[in-house]
Amino acid sequence: MAGEIGMKKKNKVVSIGKDAGLIITGSLLYALGMNLFLTPLNLFSGGAVGLSQVINFFLEQFVNVGNLNLYGIIYMLINIPLLFLAYYQIGRSFFVKTLIGSAATSLFITLVPTLQVPVVEDYLTSVLIGGIAAGAGVGMILLSGGSGGGVDIIAVWAAKKFKGASVGGISLMFNAALYAVLLFLFDAQTVIYSLIYNVIFTLILDRTHYQNINVRVMIFTKKDGIDRQITEQTRRGVTEWQGVGAYTGESMHVLVSCISKYEVNDMMEIVQGIDPQAFVIVDEHVIVNGNFEKRI
Repeated sequence: MAGEIGMKKKNKVVSIGKDAGLIITGSLLYALGMNLFLTPLNLFSGGAVGLSQVINFFLEQFVNVGNLNLYGIIYMLINIPLLFLAYYQIGRSFFVKTLIGSAATSLFITLVPTLQVPVVEDYLTSVLIGGIAAGAGVGMILLSGGSGGGVDIIAVWAAKKFKGASVGGISLMFNAALYAVLLFLFDAQTVIYSLIYNVIFTLILDRTHYQNINVRVMIFTKKDGIDRQITEQTRRGVTEWQGVGAYTGESMHVLVSCISKYEVNDMMEIVQGIDPQAFVIVDEHVIVNGNFEKRI
């Protein structure tokens, strides 16, 4: 029993370390994509970072901060009230990881110097490379189960609270409003290339972050307790039937649950920890309607 508890604690520490590594690496990759490829061309990201860049543009007219990227500090200030929303309305785990993600993102985009001369002077090539780097970075942060903050917090809260709301849809509406404002402030070339960056960023983000792909898991086991562990550890619902093996004639439990693709590994650990001989079927891209919690 003591050995089992020790193993669970060890696995938890490893999991925390893995999540922290994803968040830190993803935040740095995002900052490199922004400050080496996008910002030197005076282009704008979407979301709260883009809003921070716009605010920074006006502040620079009055404040000289040298090589410091003030928009990183502005981004952190924007996130402060949103983090309260994450803590009270979304969940403690999401809050902690988002706190780390938003702080790391703000720190890196503040400290990573913006080049005076772009690494790549061609606009299209630069937004392509920057979008790939930034999209992969944020995707890594989301894989940890948190976010980099900003509009993602509002979008996740709304997706959980309102039927029909989606993270992507809310982000799209915010960005549409942001780029509409940019049209009044800057020339068309700036807005067009910023939009191209955002499209590439979103495509890479979707490829990296696959948590919202729904899967159906069917578990066939002769052991008791797997259903209880799934509901306690993942907070997912489980439907159970009593089945009979056609060849052996032995009775067994048939469990069915719908989860996100990123939760499959956690589910498999639970099952194998109780019954290494369990037979598990995983079906991807299933359509789920009704009372199913969407998770980032």
